Amino acid sequence: MNRLKWIILPLLVSAGLLAALWLMLVLASMIPNAALRDNMEQSALSYRTKEAFSFENGQRMNAVSDNYADAILLNISWNMGIGDPAIASLDTKYYDGEALGESIGLYLTVMDAGVKPNTQYTRYWHGSAAFVRLMHLVTDVRGMKYCGAVAAGVLVAFSVFVLVRRGHVLLALALLASLATVQIWNIRLSLEYQPVFLICFLLTPLYLWLEQYGDRYLVVLSAAGGVLTAFFDFLTAEMVVILVPLILVVAVREAEEHLGELRKNICLLFCCGIFWLGAYGGTFLAKWTAASLVTGENQFRAAIRSAGERFGGSLAGEGPENPLLRLPAALAANLTALGGGGARVDLRCAAGVLLIAAAVAGSAWYLFRKAGQKDVAGRLLLLLGAMVFLRYLVLNNHSYLHAFFTYRALLSPALALYAWMALLIRNRNRKSSFNQFRKVKRKRT
Repeated sequence: MNRLKWIILPLLVSAGLLAALWLMLVLASMIPNAALRDNMEQSALSYRTKEAFSFENGQRMNAVSDNYADAILLNISWNMGIGDPAIASLDTKYYDGEALGESIGLYLTVMDAGVKPNTQYTRYWHGSAAFVRLMHLVTDVRGMKYCGAVAAGVLVAFSVFVLVRRGHVLLALALLASLATVQIWNIRLSLEYQPVFLICFLLTPLYLWLEQYGDRYLVVLSAAGGVLTAFFDFLTAEMVVILVPLILVVAVREAEEHLGELRKNICLLFCCGIFWLGAYGGTFLAKWTAASLVTGENQFRAAIRSAGERFGGSLAGEGPENPLLRLPAALAANLTALGGGGARVDLRCAAGVLLIAAAVAGSAWYLFRKAGQKDVAGRLLLLLGAMVFLRYLVLNNHSYLHAFFTYRALLSPALALYAWMALLIRNRNRKSSFNQFRKVKRKRT
C-alpha cells in the first residue's frame, strides 16, 4: 500500500494540475480580442521591424533576443481568442507571414489584414499564451518581459531568504553565483526564456520546505514540475526545473548532517527524475491526443517528426553533420555561449570555460577537503550536474542550433559546483555539529 501511494499520489497531482492549467488556458481564451487590441497592436508594431534573432550586447551569443519565438507566441495567443475557446486552446495555429516572416505575420494578424492562420503548432501547449492574453489587458510585450524578469527576481530572492533563514548563507551565495554565471538578467530579452526559471524558483522553496517531512513529497513536486514545464516551456532550459531544487535539497541535507547513504539518495533522485520525465512526457501526449481529437487530424505524426529532428536532424549547413563531430560541437556551442563568445562555436572560449571550472574545483578540493572524508554529497552533485551535458548530447541538433538559450541549463552544473565548494568550506570550518545549534523537526517515511 505504501508503494502504491508513491505512485498514485504523483499521478493524481499531475492529472489534476494539467486539468487546472488547461481550464486556465480556456478561460484566458474567452477574453475578447477587442479588449486586448490596443496593447496587442503596440506589441505587433514593436516586432514589425525586428530581425528574427537580434543581438542585444555586441555579438555575444548569450544576449540574443528570440523575437521569432515571441512573435509566434503572440500570434498563437491572438488566435486563441477566435472561435470556440476550448478548441482554440488546443488547435494552436498562427499565420507565419509567408515570405515576409513571422514578425510581419503577427502584425498582419493583429491588424486584421484579412490573413488566416496557415501553420499548425499543436506539438506544444503554449501555456504562456494565457498570461499573454491576461497581461495584454494592461500592458504590451515590453511590459510583460520586465514583469516576468521582476517576478523571477522576487522568486529567486525568496529562495535565497529560505536558505539564509535555515542557516545556509554559503549555499545562498552559491545559488546567486550560479545565476550570475548564466547571466540570468538576460531572460528579460524574450518572453519564452522566462517560464522555466519562474517555475523553478516557484517550486524550489517548496522542495526546501517539504524535504523535512519525507521523500514522498519531493517525488510529488517533481511530477508537478514536469507538468508545469511541458505546459509553459518550449524546450529551452527545461531541466533546471528538476535539477536546481534537487541540488539544493542534497546540499541542505548534507549541511544539516542527514543526507544518508549514497544508494538511498540515488534511488530518491532516480524516482524524482522518472516522475518528472513521465509527467513531462505525459503532458505532451495529452496535448497531441486532445489536438488530434478536436482537429480530426493525427497530430502525433508532426510532433514525432519534429522530435526526431531535435535528436539528430540535419543542421542545414549551420554545423557539422557527422555525429562524431556534432556531439562535441553541441557541448562546445553551449560552453561558448556561457563564456560570452560571439561565434556559434569558439573552441578557445569553450576550453576557457572548462579550464576555469576545473581550476575552481581543483582549488576547492586542495584547500578545503578533509583527508578521508566520505563525499557522498559531492558524488550526488556531480551526477545531477552531469545530466545537463547528457541532455546536450541526446538533443544534439537542438542544443547546437539553439545554444543561445539552451546554454542557461548550465545553471545546474554551475550550482552543483558552487554548492559542493560551499559544503567543503562549511565542513572544513565546522567546529561542532550543525544540529547542536539547530533542530529541524522531521517526519521520515
